[in-house]
Amino acid sequence: MKLASWSRPLARVLTLTFAIAAVTTSALAQVPVDAARPPDVAPEKPAFEGTAEVSALVTNGNTDNQTTGLSFDLAWRPNPWLANLKSKYLTTISQETLTQESFEIAGRAGRKLTEKSDTFVEHTYLKNQFAGTDNRMISSLGAGYFWIQSDLQTLRTEAALGYTHEDRTDQTKLGFMSGLAGLIYKYKLSPTADISHETKYLPNFQNGDDWRLTTETSLSAAISSMFSSKVAWKYEHVNDPPAGKIRGDTTTTVSLLAKF
Repeated sequence: MKLASWSRPLARVLTLTFAIAAVTTSALAQVPVDAARPPDVAPEKPAFEGTAEVSALVTNGNTDNQTTGLSFDLAWRPNPWLANLKSKYLTTISQETLTQESFEIAGRAGRKLTEKSDTFVEHTYLKNQFAGTDNRMISSLGAGYFWIQSDLQTLRTEAALGYTHEDRTDQTKLGFMSGLAGLIYKYKLSPTADISHETKYLPNFQNGDDWRLTTETSLSAAISSMFSSKVAWKYEHVNDPPAGKIRGDTTTTVSLLAKF
């Protein structure tokens, strides 16, 4: 049977998720029982921490291509309050023509309820004209819970309700009540390497066919106490895209990460 075009990227996402689960299970089976079950206590985190990331790819000769990526992630935790600001910019120039450009930024403020749960308000902005989005703004109110929280691994889920406004390149404008269901997992493969996965599903409560999905998996390995190398794969899906656009986009990046 021939699969629908939109189902192939989704099948890859599911395959990758199962592969991560298999790797994690195998890794846990190879360590002693006491090490595999660390105390379910939140590790002490600094009041302020951040990361900055840069990636670049340049080719010359028969073709001239340049891809550049910049991002940062800042977190401030004056107990019991939580604040986070992160942003990402990616651009590709091919044969002196801009072929891809995206910019996103998200700000979040929250408060801890317990050691495992918290509430938050968040506002996000996305601009990706090559995928058909002139502007997308989402304001939401939600809560998160850590199901696993230890030095070895963390598993967190989030749920939120909000409002989405979107201006599209085909001149259509959307405004609707939206939601968020998120899963964030991080596993420490070794003292110098870790793997993380994040999936966010955003439903449109006015049009059930117009849902969005973002999933990203990354692997990082420390080079020094400050710098790490990182490879990441990201898939973004808009189930009801603007006219002339397809539903899914994938991005693979290799970058240098600095922690401070």
